[in-house]
Amino acid sequence: MTGKKKQSNNEIKYDSTLQLDDIDNLRRELDKEKEKAKSYLANWQRSQADFANYKKRAAEEKEGIVDFANSVFIATLLPIVDDMEKALASLSPELENLNWVEGIKLIFTNFKDSLQKQGLSEINAVGTPFDPHFHNAVMRQNGQEGIVLKEIQKGYKFKNRVLRPSMVIVGEEKTKETGEETQKEE
Repeated sequence: MTGKKKQSNNEIKYDSTLQLDDIDNLRRELDKEKEKAKSYLANWQRSQADFANYKKRAAEEKEGIVDFANSVFIATLLPIVDDMEKALASLSPELENLNWVEGIKLIFTNFKDSLQKQGLSEINAVGTPFDPHFHNAVMRQNGQEGIVLKEIQKGYKFKNRVLRPSMVIVGEEKTKETGEETQKEE
């Protein structure tokens, strides 16, 4: 004999049953670990999506704060725009063609263009239906009912948000009882 012991049939059966039990246990453990891995992966993916949403929300909030700050700053410039428009509109014909006046007109045009590039736009009022979101009615006059007849002060929007509503005169039909024009201050 070579020194090896022969195993009996009973021992082989016992050993193979033990191996099958070990394999089943290992498979169960493997399945558990696979479930854990799936859970970890799902949690990681959820965390990654939450972080991406956080970054997007933070960027939107930052943009909102910048837009608000810009709108406040631009709102402080609107009286200057109004004053320049009034000054240029009141120039006598003799002064309009002078070089320095042309230079001021050019500077003012460039200034308004810069504001428009930042998101400022005028609210078109005359001839449009009165809209309380864009117009502030200061008076009513005889004219087509509910239509803006005249603009007293220009209104402006900043990136589709009303910065200052237009001050307007709104049309009103003649009263049928007296046939008189009605002028009321609101």
